[in-house]
Amino acid sequence: MTSDCIHTPRLSPRSATGGRALLWTASHGRAPVIDGGLRRLAIIILAAVAFISGCALPMERKALLGGRDTTIDNVQGPTERRLRDWLWRKEREEDLAVDGSLKPIPGTDAYLAAEELYEDGDYVAAEKAFKKVASKFKKSEIREDAIFMQAESAFNQGHYADAELKYSELLKFYPSTRHLDDVSKRLFEIARAWLDFPEAAELGEVQQVNYDDFRRKLPAEQPAEKKSRTPVFWPNFTDEARPLFDPEGNGVAALRLIWLNDPTGPLADDALMLAASHYARKGDFIEADRHYTLLREEYPNSPHVQQAFVLGSHVKLMSYQGPNYDGKTLQDAEQLKQSILRLYPDLDEKERIERELSRIEEAKAAREWELVVFYERKNNPRAQAVYCHLILQRYPDSRFAKLADERLKQLGPEFASGGKLLEARPDPPPYRSTFGRRPSKPPPPSRPENVPDSRWFGRSTPAGEPQPTPDDADAKPIERPEPAEPRRDRFRRSEPEPKAAPPYPAEPPLETASSGDEPPAETQPGGWSRMFRFSPPRLLRPNSDAKPAAPEIDDEPASNESAGQAEL
Repeated sequence: MTSDCIHTPRLSPRSATGGRALLWTASHGRAPVIDGGLRRLAIIILAAVAFISGCALPMERKALLGGRDTTIDNVQGPTERRLRDWLWRKEREEDLAVDGSLKPIPGTDAYLAAEELYEDGDYVAAEKAFKKVASKFKKSEIREDAIFMQAESAFNQGHYADAELKYSELLKFYPSTRHLDDVSKRLFEIARAWLDFPEAAELGEVQQVNYDDFRRKLPAEQPAEKKSRTPVFWPNFTDEARPLFDPEGNGVAALRLIWLNDPTGPLADDALMLAASHYARKGDFIEADRHYTLLREEYPNSPHVQQAFVLGSHVKLMSYQGPNYDGKTLQDAEQLKQSILRLYPDLDEKERIERELSRIEEAKAAREWELVVFYERKNNPRAQAVYCHLILQRYPDSRFAKLADERLKQLGPEFASGGKLLEARPDPPPYRSTFGRRPSKPPPPSRPENVPDSRWFGRSTPAGEPQPTPDDADAKPIERPEPAEPRRDRFRRSEPEPKAAPPYPAEPPLETASSGDEPPAETQPGGWSRMFRFSPPRLLRPNSDAKPAAPEIDDEPASNESAGQAEL
C-alpha cells in the first residue's frame, strides 16, 4: 500500500484537543493543566467585583422590590402605538369582503327571513321571528332593528299595548336609536287612541272660575263628551287595542316618552300640549299648569304657545282656592294675563281677559278684607283700621271699599282720620293678661326648715331653736345653711372630722376574735353603699407590741388627790 492511499481519519473537536495535548506533551514533556485552586480564586474575584459594582441577584432584587411590579409591559411608546393602529386597520380590512362590503352581522340571516314574513303581511309570524332574533342575539347590532320591527308588527295587528311596550323597551336600551322619529309618531298615534280627547283643548271645554267662591268651580261652557265610561280600576280582557288598566294614564305615559326622549323632535310640543289639555279637561289644574308652563318656557316658537298662555292663565286662576289660602297663584295668574295683553294685543279674547283682570283685583281686595275680619275676632281695632285704610288706598273701586269705610266709622273718628295710628303704642304689660285678669304675684320664698346638711346625707338642723329678730340690739346675723352639694356628689362619703387628741394616752384596744373581721359600728356602710357596692376601707389596728408614750412627770411629787384622779 502506497502513501497516497493512506486514509487519515477526521477527529472530533474533543479528539483534536486531545491530540494537541499529546503533541504538547511530546514536545515539552507535560500538558498545561489549570490548577483547581486558581479556578476557585478566579470565581471568588469575579463575585467580589460583581458585589462591589452593585449588581443584585434575582432573589435580592425580589426582596428589595417587596412584591411591587416594576415591569413596563403595559407602557407603549409612539412606535408601538403606531404599530397597534396599523394592526387594527389591517384587521378591519380583513373583515371586509371581496366586493368591499362588511361581513354579515351575527343574526342577519334570521333577521332577513323575518323581514320577508313582514313584507308578505304575515305580521303574527313576523312578530315571533323578530322576537326570537332579539332574544338570541342580544350582543349583536341586529337587536335594535329586531325590537323595532317586533313593535311594528304588533302595531300593524292593532295590539297597541304590546307595541307601546316594545317601543319603550327600544328607547330604554337605545335612547339614540335611528328609528326615533318613527317611534315618536307611533307613540303619538297610540296616545291619541287611548285618550278620550285626542285633540288640544279649547277654553270653552274647561271648567270656569267662580269668583264668588273660588272653591266651587263652574261647569264648562262646551263640555266635551267622553268616549268610554269604563272605570280606571276595571280590567280590560277583550279589546287588544287598549291596555289592561287605565288607558288614559298609559296614554299620558306614552306622550311623556316623546318629549323626554325626543325633546327636539317635531312632536315634542304637540305631546306636551295634548297632555296639558288632558289634565285641563280632567280638572287636574295643578298638573295642567305645570305642563303649560313647560310648553311656554321650552318651546317659545311652537304654534301652541298662544293657546298655552291663554289656557295656562286660566288653569292657574282655577287652582286658586280662595282668600284664606296662599295667594301666589292669584298673583301669577294676574301677571300672566297682563303678559297676554302685551304679547297679543289683537287677541279675540282680549275683552274677556280684561274682565278677568278686574275680577282678580276684586279677589285681592277680598284677601285684605279677610284680615279685617280676622282682627275683629282678635278684638284689635288698630289692626282693623290699618287694613281698612289699605283697602281704601289700593282698591277704591272694589265692593270692599264701602265695607272698609263703614268699619272705620264704627271704630271711631280717631281711627277714621288715621290720627290714632300715628300715636306711639304703650309698652306691653309685664304679665300677659288671661281672660282680662292679671295673674296674682307669687309670694316671696320663705326660709326652708330642716335643711339637709351637706356633709351627711339625711342629717338636718333642728327647727325649734329660737331665731334672733332684727329688733334685738345684740342680734346676731342669721346663719344661712350651706347649699346642698350637686347630685353627683350627694352619695359620696365625706371625710371624717379629725378627733381631738386626748389629754392622756389611751389604752390599746382589746384584741378579740372578731375585732379584725368586723369594722366598728360607726363605719358600717349604709343602704346607699350597699346599693352601689361600696365597701369602706378597713381601719388600721395599732400593733399589740406598741407601747404608749410615758407621760412627763414633774419634779415635785404629786399629792394623793392628784394621784387618785390620775388613777381614775
